[in-house]
Parts: sequence; structure tokens; C-alpha cells
Amino acid sequence: MRLLLLSLLGILGVLPIFAQNPEVKSSGELRKIIHDADLSAKIKLDTIQRENLFAVGVVDSLRGQISIVNGKSLTSSIKDTYITTDTTLNHGAAMLVYAYVKNWKVVTIEQDINNLEELELLVKRLASENGIDVNKPFPFMARTWTKNMNYHVIDWQSGIEHTADTHRQFAHELWHSAAMVMITGFYSENHQGIFTEYNKKMIVNAITSGPMTCGQLETIETFGKIAIYFPDNEAISKSIAVEAIKLEEY
Repeated sequence: MRLLLLSLLGILGVLPIFAQNPEVKSSGELRKIIHDADLSAKIKLDTIQRENLFAVGVVDSLRGQISIVNGKSLTSSIKDTYITTDTTLNHGAAMLVYAYVKNWKVVTIEQDINNLEELELLVKRLASENGIDVNKPFPFMARTWTKNMNYHVIDWQSGIEHTADTHRQFAHELWHSAAMVMITGFYSENHQGIFTEYNKKMIVNAITSGPMTCGQLETIETFGKIAIYFPDNEAISKSIAVEAIKLEEY
């Protein structure tokens, strides 16, 4: 009887009906990297199925940042104080969170963002309004015009002891302003210490052009339209998303 009642309530629209979130997987744990100095590779990028792959992570030994969108990989690292980006899958990851997303739905609104906390709240609200179960982890993307943005690429130096206090010692700060950027990330209410920091519900990378780089987003201010992409079961959305996530545009 209870199952019948729940089914009827769902049909009548009394209960929220969620699209199926894609399965989010992770290898490695942020807390073990920070507190246990476990910087070893937990997964090799070239061992993962590439089609429809979406991922964010950090290179083993903390020697760079990883972003993968629609199977296209970007790994940014520091060489002689300069940032370089490699598009191959010849890297291991100390921590990687990933999912397979065939189709995306885009939601575009006019809203200025002043910090990551506002972005986090916006992602959660729009996801919930568009059929995503926010109690489960999910990937998302965004495209927007940034006023100011700060992100980092970590480049840990061998021979230096890694501790929680020194974790950011070799995080190279980068700034970007007055440009269109892509944001890639995962939202989760329940993965603090796994792939999000303890006081956050997102792990977020930024992808820039001129030159093409990726790194972990620290701060952001945007203005005007922001387009946010969520996983979508509707095949009709695929063509829209494919045009939006071509890395060659960045």
C-alpha cells in the first residue's frame, strides 16, 4: 500500500521527480593527501574509458592539475616558473573524481557572482530546480565572463616534507580577468575530505584560453550571463553541449 501511495504521489506531482544522477567515482582521498602525505598515483588517466569522460583532479606527487571534459584532457603543470598544458593522458592522479556524461542541459541566467560561496549556492539551487538530486554528488560546468579570478597549479618540490601546514607551499597562484572562462567541477553534500575540502561542497577547476590552462579555482567574480550545464538524460541536449564544451574554443 505504501509503495502504491508513493507512486501515486509521484504521478500527481506531490513528490519531486529527479533525473538520474550519473555515477560519480573517485580515486584517492584529499584528506590522505593533506594529512598523510600520500601523494602517490591512485589511477592512471590512460586506463580510464575516454568517451564522455568528465573529471577533475591533481597529478601524482602534486605536480599539476587535471581537467577532462567530454574525453578531452588538460593537465597543467609548472616548468621553470612557467605554466604548461599537456593534452595527453600520460599522467597519474593522486586524486581524481570523475563521471561519464553523454548529454548536458544548459541553464542560462543573468546573475553576478562575487565569490565561490555564491557560486556553490547557485549551482545547488539551479540543479535542484532542473531535476538533479542534490543529496547525491553530480558534475557540472559553467561558462561566464569573469571580472577577476584566482586559481592555482600545484608544483610540489621533491625532497620537501609534505604536511597539512605546508600543503599550499608550492601552489602557484594565477590571476585571470576580463575574459570568458569555463568552470568544471563536482558538487557533493557528503564528500568533504574525499574530494572536497572540509568547509566546501564543491571541487572546482577553471579552464582559460590564451594560453590554455587549467587549475583549481580559489576566488571568482563574474558579471552578466552565466551558463551552467547539468547532466541530462534528454538526447536532444547533446548537440547543444558539444558546441559549448569544445576545448578548442579556449
